[in-house]
Amino acid sequence: MTLRPGSPGQGWRWAQAGSPLQRLCPEHWAPLPHRSTLQSPSGARVQVCEHVLAACFLQDLDDVDILFEGGEAPILDGSAGPYLRAIRHAGIAGEPRPHGLRLSITWQRHTVSWPGDTQPERARTFIDLSDGAQLLSSGLFRGARPDCALVFDSTGSSRYGARPRFPKEPAWHKLLDLMGDLGPYRAQGRLEGDLHVKNPAHQSNGVSIQSALADGRLRWQRDAKASTLTHRS
Repeated sequence: MTLRPGSPGQGWRWAQAGSPLQRLCPEHWAPLPHRSTLQSPSGARVQVCEHVLAACFLQDLDDVDILFEGGEAPILDGSAGPYLRAIRHAGIAGEPRPHGLRLSITWQRHTVSWPGDTQPERARTFIDLSDGAQLLSSGLFRGARPDCALVFDSTGSSRYGARPRFPKEPAWHKLLDLMGDLGPYRAQGRLEGDLHVKNPAHQSNGVSIQSALADGRLRWQRDAKASTLTHRS
């Protein structure tokens, strides 16, 4: 997979190997259980795209091309951290701007928010043991290692996967997934406002986002200066 600089004003574009680049938009977003998918009328389809989209969101990119080699974005360590580090290593053109956006989620009595003291980029995915086995057998999460996820059994124990990196890591990952699901909307321009989602999930996040856009809690900014990658990473 390759991220490369975009032309000023183009927004976020994406392509699967063999298909043309296209401007990312909410109509391309197709949520599924445990993952998000991008698909286009031309037939391009890429699964598990939420972590790279969350990295672009966290870095506040305005213009970027995202080129997928296959039908799934690499899972890497189960978070957005490796993607974000690669983007920062490549370098960003443009000046940092203050955020006019606040995101928060409540999940299993835990509430976390961004911007805040803790960044969600390192929060890894988590899954039930039975669901994980089923997804792996279906060919998803190729290259996954035992330490790239928190794996819970029926008692709520996570002894099968990695140890938590920090408190409330699953809740922080829920917030990270929300950022990834906001990606197709951020691709249209910078967002501002205050969005709180209770019990977020890929399949319901779209309803929460659309509702917030409809009532003004979430809206697009009308400002100018853009941020883009400075070279290929």
